[in-house]
Amino acid sequence: MNIKPLSDFKMNFISQKPSFKTGQSENKNFSFDDHVSLGGGHLPVGSFLTSMPALKDSAGRTATLDDSQKVEKSPENKPKSVSGNIATLSMFEGEGLVARSANYSAGVNDQYLLDDGFDSSRDITSVTAHEGKPSEPYSFTVKFNDLQPGAEVGNLDLYLLLSLGQGGKINLPDGIPGLTEQPWNISLGAYDTNNFNVYDEHGTLDKSVLKNLKFDSLNDSVSFGLDKSVMREKGWKDGDHVALQTFTAKDFVKKVVDSLDEPGKKPWINNGNLSNVISSDLNYMPSPSPSQSPSAPIMGSAGFEPDKDLDDRSAAWATFNDSIYFALTDRFYDGDVSNNFDVNKKDLTKYHGGDLQGIIDKLDYIKDLGMKTVWVTPTMANQDLFMDSAGYHGYWPVDFFKVDKHLGDMDKFKELVAKAHEKGMKIVLDIPLNHVAWEHPLRNDPTKQNWLHHNGDVQNWNDPWQVENCSMYGLPDLAQENPEVSKYLIDMAKFWIDQTGIDGFRLDAIKHVPLSFWSQFSKEIHSHAGKDFLLIGECFDGNADKLNSYQQNDMNSLFDLPLFFTEINVFGHDGNMRDLANQVAHLNRTYKNPEMMSAILDNHDTKRFLTEAGGDKNKLKLALSFIMTVNRIPTIYYGTEVGMDGDVEQLGVRGPENRKDMEWNKDLDMLNYFKQVSSIRNNNIALTKGALMEMWQDDKIYSYSRMHPDQEAIVVLNNAYDTQQRDIPLRSESKIKDGTVLKDLMSGEKVTVKSGKIKIHPGGKKAQVFVVDK
Repeated sequence: MNIKPLSDFKMNFISQKPSFKTGQSENKNFSFDDHVSLGGGHLPVGSFLTSMPALKDSAGRTATLDDSQKVEKSPENKPKSVSGNIATLSMFEGEGLVARSANYSAGVNDQYLLDDGFDSSRDITSVTAHEGKPSEPYSFTVKFNDLQPGAEVGNLDLYLLLSLGQGGKINLPDGIPGLTEQPWNISLGAYDTNNFNVYDEHGTLDKSVLKNLKFDSLNDSVSFGLDKSVMREKGWKDGDHVALQTFTAKDFVKKVVDSLDEPGKKPWINNGNLSNVISSDLNYMPSPSPSQSPSAPIMGSAGFEPDKDLDDRSAAWATFNDSIYFALTDRFYDGDVSNNFDVNKKDLTKYHGGDLQGIIDKLDYIKDLGMKTVWVTPTMANQDLFMDSAGYHGYWPVDFFKVDKHLGDMDKFKELVAKAHEKGMKIVLDIPLNHVAWEHPLRNDPTKQNWLHHNGDVQNWNDPWQVENCSMYGLPDLAQENPEVSKYLIDMAKFWIDQTGIDGFRLDAIKHVPLSFWSQFSKEIHSHAGKDFLLIGECFDGNADKLNSYQQNDMNSLFDLPLFFTEINVFGHDGNMRDLANQVAHLNRTYKNPEMMSAILDNHDTKRFLTEAGGDKNKLKLALSFIMTVNRIPTIYYGTEVGMDGDVEQLGVRGPENRKDMEWNKDLDMLNYFKQVSSIRNNNIALTKGALMEMWQDDKIYSYSRMHPDQEAIVVLNNAYDTQQRDIPLRSESKIKDGTVLKDLMSGEKVTVKSGKIKIHPGGKKAQVFVVDK
């Protein structure tokens, strides 16, 4: 879906239940979950979400504190839980400009105790930074265990240190003893509502840059905004990352009494240093501790063994092993100039003329890539224009039962499906069921007002009720809980199946629709069209458990976004291969049917992978090798096979470059590599149906076996820039014997199994796929 106004994507690695106050009493329940939840919106995004570590210690920076600064905690006051160095990150598309947020949930009752009755008012439990629109202040909210009324008058001073990546100071402000691990450029000290200071590394700033300071005891929070002009003066640009630290003190007590650090690393026991830093710099992910490869198969919760027939491992579409090719229809190929209404190929926000005839004309090209399923963007009649942007993408429906005039007509769509089937290919239709366009007749039909939600726009993207029941920036939001609406939508879906003979639906923005509807929808569609009809959902969320809940309710497949975030970090940004190996193992255990999840490198809502990778085509080749050999359905965005690049839209700067017209034959070397790795997948049953079993992981090398009763393939991925050498043991389940010669299908190199091991030496950023040489 494509919307010009604001979007907010959240990743919550740690969730905290809210505190509800009633009169003099309150109920506080805190629970911390080691999972990811990415909330709200399905819009173009410009960077990716990862957990953020504390930054590296800076050598030689120490500060000694008085021995009296000790922490004494009674058993009842020991920390209930702690979040460690995991940060919550979000990403935000505002006015076409990528903006960022960061949120961190900290431990409870882990503060330095002064026993003055206000300890809990200085106990930080979370901090959120939210960039917002360019015209808005950068907003910050710090939450406390129990912010008592009037605590700010003599008993609470709050400090926030902001790093803009431009050098800065490491001493704490206001003469408080201690140092920061990350130099800061701007510091804010909030003493009470009317008394505060703003500093930079050179001295005191004009206080007017601090906006809307509020001490809110009802919500246990202190909130304020910072005029972005002072940030821009220091070289920060809208959309740039920031890093921050925060701590509390008591008036006239020169001592840090709480920070975001872990209990064992609090400043009063860490030489005065603040070490934990929250950042919206999304290009780094911490590496887990070294671990040995497991000695047992890594299996999904559905369970399977390599000696069983894996064709039966899926309850739905068990025979689906095809790779999917995603063609954004308007940008793919113009096969019929007679429907080029309002075309302006110089403007990336307007129609470009691609149509259904264009996809028909290029079916042989797609098939030659080794891709047998084509996902096409919504074909329903769309709103032509909104805020000077055209509905070329298809996600603004005004008539669910007509083909958009820019794409062709119903007969042309039927022809596309028929010709695809003649070539042994499938067609998957993108279908938006969350909303309608602003000009849809439902919006102004007085008899259908109960078909829509009237709860305003989503304000809190972490609130599941709002995500499901509020509008996304004015788009009329369908009320699927209304039986008339759910029947209408399901009947409409059946209409497209019956009219065209399509093979599946790509389901848009599923997290904005109740799970109960998707359960009903999936059951009725599979009953109507058969269990082999693909339903592949788009839930832009990093929480594997959330994605699994849809699979548990008869949705065959989803795009594996948790895996996607890790891929970008590891392959695109030279991350640690242990992160990838551990994520694959975790997801394979979490999903009901991991083999039916779809791996992606990019799509119309993200930067193209090559842009993320800084133009390094070897990174793209390695990432493609991974998604073509891991136990997932690969989905390829048009043009990735020829090395297309492109950033997301930023108003006033660039259009949606990730949605440029297809660049035919842009890079023949990349195209040939893609065809090679795609052919290797398609022609080796182990890579389409084999169980995945990890063989090796370290910082640079990840190796796994794909094991099928009829074949075993061994995949080796080298994320280093230079050649690596390893002696990798075979799995105990392997039937490959000593003396067996294995051939790398990528290079033709051969190795011989000796003492149950293979000696491999892949080149930098290279993949190897070994099978028994015949």
